[in-house]
Amino acid sequence: MKKKGYRSIELESKLERRDFLKIGGGSLLGAGLLLGRPPVFGQETAKAEPPAKPKTNIDEAMAVPRTKYSLPGLFPGKVVAVKDERAMNEKGVDGKVVASMFEKGIQSLTGQPLEKSFKLFFDKKDVVGIKVNPVGAGLIATRLEVVDAVIAWLRRGGIPARNIIIWDRFDYMLTDAGFTAARYPGIGIHGLQTMDEAAAEGKSQDDSRWLGKDGRHVSEKNFDLDAYYFADVEAPQDKPYLNQHVFNGKYSYFGKLLTQTLTKMINIPVFKNTGNGVSMATKNLGYAAVCNTNRLHKPIFFDVCTEVLAFPAVRDKLVLNVTDGLRAQYDGGPGPLAQATWFLNSLYFATDPFALDMTCHNLIVQKRKEMSVKVNEHPMYTEYLRYAQRLGLGIADPAKIAFTQV
Repeated sequence: MKKKGYRSIELESKLERRDFLKIGGGSLLGAGLLLGRPPVFGQETAKAEPPAKPKTNIDEAMAVPRTKYSLPGLFPGKVVAVKDERAMNEKGVDGKVVASMFEKGIQSLTGQPLEKSFKLFFDKKDVVGIKVNPVGAGLIATRLEVVDAVIAWLRRGGIPARNIIIWDRFDYMLTDAGFTAARYPGIGIHGLQTMDEAAAEGKSQDDSRWLGKDGRHVSEKNFDLDAYYFADVEAPQDKPYLNQHVFNGKYSYFGKLLTQTLTKMINIPVFKNTGNGVSMATKNLGYAAVCNTNRLHKPIFFDVCTEVLAFPAVRDKLVLNVTDGLRAQYDGGPGPLAQATWFLNSLYFATDPFALDMTCHNLIVQKRKEMSVKVNEHPMYTEYLRYAQRLGLGIADPAKIAFTQV
């Protein structure tokens, strides 16, 4: 039987409260906010004797038989970049240019035109989840025009609007980033959980928006108690933590959307850093597919991005990743930092999220050096990608990655 225990985590950060709350997996501790963000750990120097890794149930995930769509997908180790300087500038995004970039990227990745490439991944009965990154709305979040191009491809292939769902972990973040029913009529918009920002920030003592009369989080019903990522790490038990994380204890449950509704997924992260690491394809799912994540930041921050993706709810359904690098960020991530952004005007395509993140990691390291940002290139920041390769989930060795720029 499941045993649950609790412990608080001591963290620090200089983030503004609202920006912090928009970072998936952030921590809310005690009556106020002790802000812990991934860059704190992403900037740690390697220790001579790193602490023992907490036990997880990764072996259970790896024991489940795979399908033809399982990671690393149909094109392991293949990454395609499409660049067009006309795509975005200070005035906005040119949707037609983005649509053309998307078509070029899919064709280059698959070697097939859009219609035939669609049939490689989907059939008309699929229910497709589009995982966006809404953090940094208005600055660095997934661009609506990229999502438009993906939806147009799916619709042309014959998938009805009702079978397309844009999703993220937090409902309010989707709204803030413009992913609304009004903007996407007929398309599903799904946040795995509700969080009350005012209560989390200590501005309100009314917990009724997130806390049911039975004393349980109103979003508990959205998570599958039979599908979980276990890590032998305890979580805080105070109300602010529960407001953001739904459960405490040692279990991070997968959203029912992933385990019971979606048959395929497309992942659309953004191009940005997390300290000396990246906050791109793997983190966009590793810290969003499950709840109760902040407890995992300090002991196994990067490994979560590998191990959560090893479970069937993600591994067998994630068929495509498109990293949105129209406007990219080289420092200050995963939260938004305007002065560290630039118009990269690129989209990156892969079925293999680990090859994709290794490629983009190396590109962002190059950019950080160009901008005179101190860079720690210790392999600890990419070890989780090599770990994925050892598990057979992807390709992380740059010498084995086929990177094409269109």
